[in-house]
Amino acid sequence: MTVNQNITGKPKMIVNNKWAGILPVLFILLLHFPAEAQISENNPLAESPKIPGDVSVAGRLKSHVKFLASDSLEGRGLGTRGKILAKNYIAGQFSAIGLVPSGEDYFHHFQARISNAWVPATNVVGYIEGSSEDLRSEYILIGAHYDHLGYEYRNGQRVIYPGADDNASGTAALIEMARFLAQNTGQIGRSIIFVAFDAEESGLIGARKFIEESDMFDIENIRAMFSLDMVGMYSAYSGLDLTGIGAIDNGTQLAERVADEYGINLKNTSAETPFATDTQPFGSRGIPAAHAFTGTESPYHKPGDTYDLLDYEGMSLVTGFLQELVIELSSQPEINPSRRFLALQKPRALRFHKGILLNTGGNHHSYNDEFYRANSIFSFGTGMFLQIHVGETYTFQPEIIYEYYGSRSDAGNIRMQSLTLPFNFQLNLLQGTYGMVRFYPFAGGYVRFNLSGEVAGDSTGFNYPEREWGANLGIGGDYKKVHFGYTWRRGLTKIFPDSDSGVYNSGHFFTIGYRF
Repeated sequence: MTVNQNITGKPKMIVNNKWAGILPVLFILLLHFPAEAQISENNPLAESPKIPGDVSVAGRLKSHVKFLASDSLEGRGLGTRGKILAKNYIAGQFSAIGLVPSGEDYFHHFQARISNAWVPATNVVGYIEGSSEDLRSEYILIGAHYDHLGYEYRNGQRVIYPGADDNASGTAALIEMARFLAQNTGQIGRSIIFVAFDAEESGLIGARKFIEESDMFDIENIRAMFSLDMVGMYSAYSGLDLTGIGAIDNGTQLAERVADEYGINLKNTSAETPFATDTQPFGSRGIPAAHAFTGTESPYHKPGDTYDLLDYEGMSLVTGFLQELVIELSSQPEINPSRRFLALQKPRALRFHKGILLNTGGNHHSYNDEFYRANSIFSFGTGMFLQIHVGETYTFQPEIIYEYYGSRSDAGNIRMQSLTLPFNFQLNLLQGTYGMVRFYPFAGGYVRFNLSGEVAGDSTGFNYPEREWGANLGIGGDYKKVHFGYTWRRGLTKIFPDSDSGVYNSGHFFTIGYRF
């Protein structure tokens, strides 16, 4: 059998007559084997291209990402052939490195519920035993999710989401950290667990299943966890977030000292567990968990997130820093949660989020003593908000907004500019997976400081109170870092204080915002 190219560029088969009798038999044999067996679903050495030993760390990282983010892996979505290739590749790397399997092999299989379907998924797990007899029964876990968004069809064309930064970058760093630490076991006190998590994009399912179903490791003995999620854009981000390292007692000081040695610019070392990555299920169990992250500088969740855009020298720097940090942490006599982290675990713990928002909607004047109201006019506002979460149930949200609003009247359009300070109390009726989704009704008030006003473009003699009080009522929600809502606003202060008639502001606004 030979293969030639036809004029369309597609291969065509030239079959010799002597094969004519054999081909039907081969076809039947191929049909006998299931498709997943043909792609070596549980063969850890399959689909693991060899990387020359003299390649630099940056070069090895690039080789991993190039393979994991290639079109042949189909965006590593749940249920795709490409994700099976990805898990086999990672297991092959773990095997070549010499990690101890978590069981008979490196695979932790589980079922993920996606809408009305159960989809098979797999974490890839290996570990290194610590060198200290006193500490080796305790663990530090290093994780990175390897799944992504898969592909979709647009106008009949398949569009792949390769996920180079999200999160082939973290998976590559996980593999290279495992390689280095396996070659330097004498420096490691506690045992180190390495997990490539599946189904993170579907709601942190792999991390949650690992905690719920792990029967080889005592979860209570995990002293710290690191999630490597999007670490490929160090230069573009001008630094590295290690959010959550402050959850470890003296963790921030240790990280800053090691960062100084490596020339790493640490930008976030708070004690709060990040909710939108695999740290959250661990943090919710009282395990200090830190997220290594170089921002969303790449084409986040877009088809353009390709391997050629990543900063591999920066990834190498980040990997080296994390290796040294884990080594030092593994040999500390104790790893304890910080006081701030313990405070955040309390039922009524205070957590803070800030962000920016944009309001758009309509505003009008209501005439309480009359049978009519003025027509609405387009209004908008922009500003900032602060969310003060009291446990999981209540949230207080003050805002500061510049508003441009008004009303229609017979004399012409009334336009005003103001600085408005709403303050609302939110009741969290719906909490999604580990706080990533929130839905709530809210109520509160506002005070408005009017800066200027005009009627039909004329500000001469404009008579309007400098301060106005009012009430808010509405519904809202958060999805990951996106904040949205609908607000009905009613003034309680007359807008024409010298008039006997009761005229009040009334408006409705749609809000979109972003939490930092």
